[in-house]
Order: sequence, then C-alpha cells, then structure tokens
Amino acid sequence: MTSPADTGHLDGQTVAVTGATGNVGTAFLRQLSRAPIAQVRGLSRRQAPDTAPYDSVFWHHTDLGTPESATVLAEFLDGASTLVHCAWALQPGREPDLLHEINVEGTRRVLHAAGTAGVGHVVVLSSLGAYAGGDPASRVTEDFPTTGVPSAQYSRDKVAVEQLVREFAATHPDVTVTVVRPTLVLQADAASAIGRYFLGPLLLGVAKRVPATIASRLPLPLPSSLHLGLVHADDVADALARIVDRRAGGAFNLSADPVMDADQIATALGTVRVPVPGAVLRAGLSAAFHARLVPTEPGWLDIALQIPALDSTRAKTVLGWEPLHRGNRMLPEFVAALSRGEGAQGPVLHG
Repeated sequence: MTSPADTGHLDGQTVAVTGATGNVGTAFLRQLSRAPIAQVRGLSRRQAPDTAPYDSVFWHHTDLGTPESATVLAEFLDGASTLVHCAWALQPGREPDLLHEINVEGTRRVLHAAGTAGVGHVVVLSSLGAYAGGDPASRVTEDFPTTGVPSAQYSRDKVAVEQLVREFAATHPDVTVTVVRPTLVLQADAASAIGRYFLGPLLLGVAKRVPATIASRLPLPLPSSLHLGLVHADDVADALARIVDRRAGGAFNLSADPVMDADQIATALGTVRVPVPGAVLRAGLSAAFHARLVPTEPGWLDIALQIPALDSTRAKTVLGWEPLHRGNRMLPEFVAALSRGEGAQGPVLHG
C-alpha cells in the first residue's frame, strides 16, 4: 500500500462507485457532483431515479452475488482510474450463505475485475465490524486486530473481505489500496431504509405511530457496557473524496465525537435509561429474530457490546478530515426522521 500523495488526483478522473445508490454511495455521489472529475460511473442492482445526485452518473446494473456479474464489471471498470467499492447487502439476515455470496464473493469479483482493468486506486468500504472484540469504552487505531466478532455474520464477512483486500494489495503492488472503516453511518435520507433493515416493517410501523411526546417519556433499556460512535454519511463521503484526491493508501477509521455511553444515548434522545444486562437484551433480540418479529440477527448486538470505539486521528492527520456532524446531535435527528418516515427518492441502502 502506497503512502499518501499531494492533492489534485481527483482532477480529470473517472471514478467508479459500486453500491452507488446505497447510504454511503448516495452521499459520495453528492460529493463527486461538486468535484472536477471527468466521469462518475455507478453500479447498482436496480435503477436509480433520474434526479440528483443520480442523474449525471453513467450507470451499470448487476447483482454481484452472481458469476454473470463479471461481464458487467469488466465494462464498468474499463478505463476507470479509481474504484470506490461501497456495495454491501445487509439483508436477508436469515440467509447467511446468500449474504456471503453477495458481499464476500462479490468483492472477490470486483477486485478481480479491478486488477484486470488496471485500475490505479482501489478504495474498499469496510467497517468497525471488522475489528476484534475489546473494551467498548476504549478507542482503537487502525492497527488493532481485524479478526472480528465470530458470532456476527456481518463481522465475519467484513473480516473475510479485508483478507481479500490484503491479498489483492500483495499481488498488485503498483495499485494504491485503501480500506475505510467507519462506525455506524447515519443520514436522514436513509432513515426509513435503515429502520426497515434493523426494525422490520412491524416494529417500524409501531414506532411511526408513537407520538414524539410519548416516545420521549418511555424509558430506554440499555446495558451499561454499550458505547455508541456515529458518523454522518456526508462526512464519510467527504473522507472518501479526500482519499481519492490524495490517492491515500492504507486504512482509515472514521467516527465523529462524542462516543456516547448508555446514559448519554438516553440523554441525547431526551429520555432516561433503564439498566438491563446485555445477556438479557441479547436473549430478547434472539427470540424476536427467531420469531420473525425483527430482521436483525443477534450478532449485531454482539458487535455493539464488544467492539471498541474508533480513533480517527489518522484520517484527521493524513486527510485533513474533520466531521461536521456530532454524534449526540445526529442520533436524535435520525430518530426524528425515522418517526416521520423520511427517506430519499433513491433506493438508499439497496446498493
């Protein structure tokens, strides 16, 4: 992996973005629409609307979970200077083999196509979910072990993808390779989509019917070990643009301040916390998942309760990155957007 270079690499580039209609992908398209680049190419499973920021993108469509995607990927990456790989499927959580095929084998196909096409800079969006468990109250830098949380499908697949990226970097020494590890990424435009993915239609429908004045009076059951870092999708997009502009290689953590403990989460939401053991909360989530009341497999809670928070010093130092959105403001704004049923016109999170 190469060292960071000076700025100016965005000028005249052809940037190819997978998962371009997703949460981060949409925000990155907004960022690129203001940059002096030659062309933006987008890859998604489904058609994007003919509105900003999608309307100026050259689109390709395929399902990365199928071998047939190789033909589309070859055309998509032909002549591209930079690849930003944001595509990731979160559901169906009850079909781990399908998710593995889309996310891990799909990434393998993307990297193979990038190597064949001679793409000069490959940026892969990973996650805090790749990190090993540790003290949730601590902050870790990019050299912390990326062995994941074995009980979580999402974490296992992120670990597998990062291994593929390391293998790609080793066999393509002339390519700048970057791994980006954000914490939980939120934006109001993705509120309804994120709600559907993690709450499911039943609980999401109930949540939308509860007036905000009543919801704020409801106690929030949270374990004391929970610590939550957030980052806004627009701040992630800004970091991606800086990475591409500098052709910066290596790994970058992305998280905004503050990292909130359980009491601060409740305070940010204008309510009070009821302490509950993590094991009890996990048992409840597991029961709800197996009863098909929620689509969220309990491994997600294991990630939340085990993985440390992120130290973003390297992104700030190398990229000059400073997140504009604070976590304790993002959270209530996101929940308010969720209760109002807000969301973008594009198929956000369906990258």
